Amino acid sequence: METISQKLPQRFIYHEKNIRYGLREVILNQDFPLLYKWMHEPHVIQQWQMDKPELELKVYFERMSVDDHQRLYIIQINDRDIGYLEIYEAARDRLGLYYSADSSDLGWHILFGETDVVGQGHFRAVMRMMSYFIFENSSAKKIVGEPDENVKSYSYVEKEIAFEPQCKIQLPEKVAVLYHCFREKFYQKNGHLS
Repeated sequence: METISQKLPQRFIYHEKNIRYGLREVILNQDFPLLYKWMHEPHVIQQWQMDKPELELKVYFERMSVDDHQRLYIIQINDRDIGYLEIYEAARDRLGLYYSADSSDLGWHILFGETDVVGQGHFRAVMRMMSYFIFENSSAKKIVGEPDENVKSYSYVEKEIAFEPQCKIQLPEKVAVLYHCFREKFYQKNGHLS
């Protein structure tokens, strides 16, 4: 039986302000050099702490790619690969140990790997795209996230995207802010895709 994350499509396209944003499923053999490069970028190391040797990182991504509670995607801007997205089933993830997860909750981990797109105003559109992608292609009533409390980019977009901070949670590697994005509130603020 297919899991919730396995039912998500391999590709998604979203337009905002004449820019074409997209998601495509990770093809590990093709994408590993890019993932390795991104995990070693200083701005990514700070958040992800995944600047591991090549073999260790390859084993990590192989495990991630066969784990049926999540899907791995490459984020694109105008067909250029610029970042990485993990979408996971929260109730089957370690995050489910820290809050009362509904079986349909989907969560995310996101990074912009290409330094020239960081701080250029794309984060809001990518967060909106990711939310549409999940809500349009699953029965999730809410999306959850747990960024490090020191990552301020979420606070700049939370109201517009309808991400609501719930509480702080102590994970082994960080203090995180638990966010919820409820389906109905997201569509109220952002409208439906036409």
